[in-house]
Amino acid sequence: MNAEPSCEMHQLENEYPPEAAAVTHVRHGVQTMLTQWKVPETAAEDIVLVVEELLANVIDHARTPFRIAVDRHDSTVRIAVHDKSSAPPQVRDVDLTALRGRGLRLVAAIAQRWGYDNEATGKRVWAEISV
Repeated sequence: MNAEPSCEMHQLENEYPPEAAAVTHVRHGVQTMLTQWKVPETAAEDIVLVVEELLANVIDHARTPFRIAVDRHDSTVRIAVHDKSSAPPQVRDVDLTALRGRGLRLVAAIAQRWGYDNEATGKRVWAEISV
């Protein structure tokens, strides 16, 4: 007899402004959810870091309100950030003198898969992390 795959989904509040305070609020919500899901500490730290990087991109580049959904299917957690900009995410060349600009490279290094989808009202940038 095959067990049904476990699937848990949590969408945080509908929409957040593109402000640093929103990132703090979302981070705490994601940390609480990961604790409830009993995600191992190392994986939880990676997931929170990816959330922070994806939200930093919204604040720095899209500059639009955003929504975030986090769901777990068996041993994978998927983070999806929806913003209202149609500009695709850009992986920048590494500038060793720059203090910023490595976010998507970090996401790509941590996530098993990541990408983006165009939507009628902007885009969705997503990442999948094994737990």
